[in-house]
Amino acid sequence: MKKYYYIFLLAFIPGLLSAQEKQKVFSLQEALEYAKIHNYDYINAQTDIEIAEKKVWESTALGLPQVEGSLSNENYLDIPVTLLPDFISPAVYGVNQSGFGLEPIQTLPTDQQFFPVQFGTKHNATAGVSVNQLLFSGEYIVALRASKTYLGQTERQKVQTEILLIEQVSKSYFLILSLEENLQILDSSLVLNRALLEETRATFEAGFLEDTDVDQLEVIVNNLEGSIRNIQNEITTARAFLKFYMGIQPEEDIALTDDLIGVLDQLNIDYLLGSPFQVQENIDFILFQTQKDLADLQVDLEKSAYLPTINAFFSAQTNAMRDSYSFFDGSLPWYPTTVWGFKMTVPIWSSGNRHAKVQQMKLNMKKMDVSEKQLTSSLQLQVQTARNNFSNMYYNYLNRQKNLEVTVKIYQKTNTKYREGMASSFDLNQAQNNFIQANSDYTMAIMDLLQNKIELEKFLTRSADQFEEAK
Repeated sequence: MKKYYYIFLLAFIPGLLSAQEKQKVFSLQEALEYAKIHNYDYINAQTDIEIAEKKVWESTALGLPQVEGSLSNENYLDIPVTLLPDFISPAVYGVNQSGFGLEPIQTLPTDQQFFPVQFGTKHNATAGVSVNQLLFSGEYIVALRASKTYLGQTERQKVQTEILLIEQVSKSYFLILSLEENLQILDSSLVLNRALLEETRATFEAGFLEDTDVDQLEVIVNNLEGSIRNIQNEITTARAFLKFYMGIQPEEDIALTDDLIGVLDQLNIDYLLGSPFQVQENIDFILFQTQKDLADLQVDLEKSAYLPTINAFFSAQTNAMRDSYSFFDGSLPWYPTTVWGFKMTVPIWSSGNRHAKVQQMKLNMKKMDVSEKQLTSSLQLQVQTARNNFSNMYYNYLNRQKNLEVTVKIYQKTNTKYREGMASSFDLNQAQNNFIQANSDYTMAIMDLLQNKIELEKFLTRSADQFEEAK
């Protein structure tokens, strides 16, 4: 038997150690740092910044020299035919009559005569290179500024994604802690009530109690078991969401190291309720300012349509014409053509089209100014509401905490009285229900408090500094 026991241990322990190694352990801060690397939206936000950086270079490159090469080869199966007016016959008739006094046997036709001719060669080749350089364009200047502003917008959107990620991970983390705390209390209560049920059943079988006492305790145990199953399912769901937000695969296992008491001890009530709100540092306001900058650039873009566009160009090409395919014969000539110059396009009259577009963009800017005031008032109202909600949840938490302490004392005393025969099973059931309800209210109060804390911190986060750190 010992031999089989050791064989079992040798086979089981490596798998157990391997499972422990695969389990990921996180504090709240570690979970947030992990999520900033593996969260899907956060990864895409970083990729968006890289795309915007490429967009800046794309816009910049439009103002740099553009070089193109060309090579063509034409092989005519039939050389094109052109009809030329018959200018030879009239000249010959005229010379014969006036110069030599000869009379034509056949008179010159009075209608215009043509004869077909073929120009060119059967084989033609052309090789060339052209260079174009933008010297001035108002649209190019504005587009370059817009691309850089767009880059700034994507960097700010990454900060917004980070703030949302912190909210999602924190809420899921706190929810799991609250559910596990509630589960732990219910588990302890279940153990006590099962033991009490066994004692009561034994006393009933001895003839000292009625069967209703046993039934009452069985109801309590059954209710506790049902509540525990529900909470376990809720924990499973909450863990699935936390792993999703962190970018962890569903089959991987995680463990949380923080506890509710430690989290509650870190609450800075004075900071949350008294810290001033700087609307200019709020990420929503910063993103709106970026949108406003882009709208202002749109006005400049429409104005730039009044400005001229100047381009310089250079072209060099060489041609070869052959009656046979002999382009690789170095002794035969190629004929070069080289040209350079510049082109300026000046807008003169658009029948009011450009003016109408500029006025539209200016009116749009007017709307943006109104929207800015609206956003400022909205953010201030949201902060005030978040502070009031947090304050209410904090005092509600303190009240629920006191209620739980009282119900625990009542339950413990009722339990003792029941064992001593001084309280009925109905009293015990009532005390048990009050305790379960108070515990549920307490954990819910903690969840409400922590969630409102996160909501309030979103507004108090100095997004401007966070944006500078991100850059």
